[in-house]
Amino acid sequence: MRLLLIDHRNCDHDQTRIHHCRAALARLGIAAAVCGPSSIPQLEMQHAGMYGIHLHAIAAASHRFLAAVKDGTAESLLGVVPVLSPGLLGLVRETARQLIAEAVDATDPDAIFVMHAGFLTDLAVETGAPVVTHVSQSDLDAASSKPLLRNLVVRALGSCEAVIAADAAVAEALRGGWVESDDPPLEVWPLGPEAAERISDVCRRAVISRRGG
Repeated sequence: MRLLLIDHRNCDHDQTRIHHCRAALARLGIAAAVCGPSSIPQLEMQHAGMYGIHLHAIAAASHRFLAAVKDGTAESLLGVVPVLSPGLLGLVRETARQLIAEAVDATDPDAIFVMHAGFLTDLAVETGAPVVTHVSQSDLDAASSKPLLRNLVVRALGSCEAVIAADAAVAEALRGGWVESDDPPLEVWPLGPEAAERISDVCRRAVISRRGG
């Protein structure tokens, strides 16, 4: 099985969560590529399997957005998205869309696993591949602050093959208007050190579900 891992957090370094996850999946015999925000200049060589979304140049148009991009956390990035102008948000989405499409074209993943529910989730769904999304409370808080973003996240989650809640409180919140309780299937587990096996399992089931199994 081939997977594409997408995170809303900075994905530059081998010591980041998404690269630890990629390495753990490799030990299970699963090939995984990584896509997410990157601070490495676009013309510099990135290691194989890394598809960086370069936002620094775009973010220069907004001091607050630039600070969030430099901070590198998913919470900062998703927290600033609701205050971006429509034009700037459109530019961010198009930049991300191109890199995700490039990653999908290059790796032909059987499924996509997205860490956090945000604008990258919607773009992952656009590719047509089965998508599984892991959701944290901070994702819902950010999306709740703007009706347009909430609707985008609701539609994206509704198009996922599976949705994972970080904990029971997030699961309860999701069932309160973000997703139907059983469509897509809602599971509860954290993205801890042993998450690779769970990611593998849920993505396999997502592929089977998409194929009508």
